[in-house]
Amino acid sequence: MRRHQILILAWLLAMSLGAVRGQTTDVSLAQRPWVEIRTAHFHFYSCGALGSLYKLAARLEQFCTAYSQLAGTQALESPPIVVMAFPDQESMKPFLPQHHGHPANLSGFFLHGHDENLIVLSLPPPEAPYMDLEVIFHEYGHFLFRHNDRVWPLWLKEGMAEIYSTFAISGRSACIAVPIDRHLQTLATQPLLPLADLFAVKEDSPQYNERERQGLFYAESWLLTHFLMTGDHPEYTARFGQFTTLLHQGMLPLPAFTNALQAPLPRVQADLQRYLARRTFRSVALTLGTNISAPVPSQLQRVVPAEVYFRLGDELLRVQQLENAESFFVQGRKLAPKSPWLAEGLGLLASQRDQPAEALRYFKAAIDLGSTSFLTYYEYAQEEYSATADSQKRHTRLPDPQADEIRRGLLQSITLMPDFASAHALLGFFEMVQGDHLEVAQEQLLRAIQLEPENHSYLLSLAQLQMRTQNPAAARQTLQPLLRPNEAEEIRTQAQAMLNHLAGND
Repeated sequence: MRRHQILILAWLLAMSLGAVRGQTTDVSLAQRPWVEIRTAHFHFYSCGALGSLYKLAARLEQFCTAYSQLAGTQALESPPIVVMAFPDQESMKPFLPQHHGHPANLSGFFLHGHDENLIVLSLPPPEAPYMDLEVIFHEYGHFLFRHNDRVWPLWLKEGMAEIYSTFAISGRSACIAVPIDRHLQTLATQPLLPLADLFAVKEDSPQYNERERQGLFYAESWLLTHFLMTGDHPEYTARFGQFTTLLHQGMLPLPAFTNALQAPLPRVQADLQRYLARRTFRSVALTLGTNISAPVPSQLQRVVPAEVYFRLGDELLRVQQLENAESFFVQGRKLAPKSPWLAEGLGLLASQRDQPAEALRYFKAAIDLGSTSFLTYYEYAQEEYSATADSQKRHTRLPDPQADEIRRGLLQSITLMPDFASAHALLGFFEMVQGDHLEVAQEQLLRAIQLEPENHSYLLSLAQLQMRTQNPAAARQTLQPLLRPNEAEEIRTQAQAMLNHLAGND
C-alpha cells in the first residue's frame, strides 16, 4: 500500500511539472499530460496546475451544494457538467466561439447542450495568491437557471449570472449580490442605456460581443438585476418574481416587465438612475442547512491521449469550429485507431454536417470498439431510427428485429446516463409509434419533461401519445400553453395543427 501511495505521489508530481513545462515550450496542447478530476456533479479536464484544479473543483461543488439546499436537488439533475480548464488564457483562445472570424472576447463561457453542459475557462497561474472565481460562478449560474433560459431576456440571464458570480461561503452561511467594482467603474464613466435598448440586445448584438461595447451591457444588466432583487424600492423587489411567472405564461418581455412591476419603463429608468446615484448596494445573505466547507470527495485519473484529442475536438465542435474539430479527431485516430472516443467524435462531426450514413457508420464502429459513452449509444439509435422515417420525417411501426436494436441502444444510453432527457424522450416517442408498450412510452416522456421542462418538443410527443390513447381532453391541456406568443414558432405551428386535428374529430 505504501509503495502504491509513493507511485501515485510521484506520478502527480510528474503531471504537475509536465503541465508547467508545457506552458513554456512549443509542445502541442493535445500532447501535454492531461488529467480528469471527477466530483459528484462535474468532470474536470485540464493540463494545468493540479493545485488550481483541485481548488476549482472544491469551490464549484460547494456552490452546487449550497444551491441545492436553496432550490432542491432537482435543479441540479443533468448529465455531468464537463469543465474544460485550460492552463492559461492564451491556450484557451483557439477554443473560444468565433465572432466575425475572431475569438469572442470571453474569459470563460457556458454551453447548455441536450447531452452535456460545458464550462470552458482558464486557470490562474500557480503563483497567483488566490483564484478569481467570478467568471466560474457566472458560467455555472447559467446552468442553474437553465429552466428559465427559453423565456428570460438576455439582460436577465447575464444579470442573474453576475449576481451569483460573487458567491462566497463561510460555514453555514453564504452570500451573493456583492457589489462588483468593475461594473461600478463602468457605470461611473458611461451613461446608462435606455432600458428599451438594453432589452433589445441579443446574442449576436455588438453590445454583447465587442470588447468596447459589452462592458456597459454587462454592467447595466447587473445593476438592473441587483436593483430588482435587493434594491431600495420594496414594491419592485416584491413584484420582481412575477416577471418570470408572466414570461412562462406567454407574455412578451417588455409588457411582462411593466405589468410585473406595475410601472411604465420611464419610471423604472428614473428609479434605476437614482439607485445608481446613491451607490449603496447591499448583498444577499443566505442561510444553509449544513456546513459545506468540508473537503469535497473527488477521483483523479490520467486522461489517455485518445480522449484528450476527443475532448479538444468535441469542444471545438460545440463552438461550431468543424474543420478544427475534425483535425483533432483525425490526428487522434492516427494515434489510436482502435479508440472508440475518436470514432464517436467523427460520428458527431458527420451528424453536424448532415451526413447520416457516415455518422451511423462511425457510431457503430465506436460501439464495436467497446464504447462506454451514453452519447454513442443514443446517437447510434437516433440515427438508425431517423433513417426509417419517410420524406416528411414521419415514423411507422418497425419490424421486431430492427425495433429491438434501436430499443437496446436507447436503454443502454439510459443505463449509462439515467438523467439524459433526450434518450428518455426518444424512447418514449419510439414506444408510442411501436404501440406495444404505451405505458412505458408515457413513463419515459414524463421523465424527459421532468428533467428538461424547458424543452417543449417533449410536450408535443406527450400530446401525440394522449391523442393515441383516446384522451383528447388531456392532449388539449398539454397543447394549449404551446400557443403562447413567446413560444418558438415551430412549436406553436405544430401545436396548432394538432389542436386543429382534434377539433376536426369532435
